[in-house]
Amino acid sequence: MHIAFQTTTQLTATEWESYTAAFNLAFDKEYDVGYFQHKYLHTIDGHSYHAFLKEGDQIVGGCTVIPYEYFFEEKITRCGLAVDVFIASAFRSDPLALYRMYSILKKELILKDISLVIAVPNDMVYAYWKNVVKWKDIGFLNYHVLPLKSEKIRPKLPAFFNTLSYTFAQLMVLLSRLLNTKEKQSKIYINRSHKIIEEQRYTEEHIRLKTDHTYASYRIVNEEGVKTCYLIDFYNIHKGCKDGASLRQAIQRIMTTETVDIIVFIGKLNFLQLLLLKVPFRYEPRHLKLMADLLIPENLDTKLLFSIKNWDFGLFNYDVR
Repeated sequence: MHIAFQTTTQLTATEWESYTAAFNLAFDKEYDVGYFQHKYLHTIDGHSYHAFLKEGDQIVGGCTVIPYEYFFEEKITRCGLAVDVFIASAFRSDPLALYRMYSILKKELILKDISLVIAVPNDMVYAYWKNVVKWKDIGFLNYHVLPLKSEKIRPKLPAFFNTLSYTFAQLMVLLSRLLNTKEKQSKIYINRSHKIIEEQRYTEEHIRLKTDHTYASYRIVNEEGVKTCYLIDFYNIHKGCKDGASLRQAIQRIMTTETVDIIVFIGKLNFLQLLLLKVPFRYEPRHLKLMADLLIPENLDTKLLFSIKNWDFGLFNYDVR
């Protein structure tokens, strides 16, 4: 086996097929080549960066970093989002294979002036990234929810709780009209000026809502029998920020046009609002840990970087659903 660094545009048709097959086998998915091409090519650089574990001509593992730009206190910095890390089960005998893959990738990323790599690893690989690769914690991403059918979420509850929870949601929508609040600008946030980012982020599975004043996006997923609406993004077009009006309009539209059991937003809600309830840490379905590897230390302030309170980071930044 050997490790090869490649940009997305360097993959051959045979390698695309090999990579897709290996990924689907590792994660029990059914993605096609087009899914990965859309994800990896629609970036600010026109490609993504990959370290592939190869057995002969076949790709049996991969570690990918997608380039983005983030504002760090008004300074634009090139960052990378690490995604789709895997090694096929038949080739996992070497515990340091992933470490070597990332080390090769890291050297190339520095040459591309990428100062920082961020990721939200799952619980299975979190310890590896932290203890072997030596990534550092930034903090946990918060869950906020609006239950619409409590009985579906907690089956032991009586059915009339469905009516109660939906009525409560409608009441909160009405009361939220009394609040005219907007978010306080975070110190670290994604640069939205590149239209290519939204092209990359959304597929036909996502629904986007746009009015004269507001924008929102969401995706509906069946989570073990619970029809879950993930609110990915919302903001006031004229103000250029999240606010109470854009949140209210997004939720009101979802409630009137979709049949879902719960609305979920993951990330920071940096303004007063009445609609979404923060989920207590112990009740989160799984803890989402934002981590980072600082590649070019002189480019960033570590005190600013390694504090989750400074970040505006959620489902728009990272496609957990």
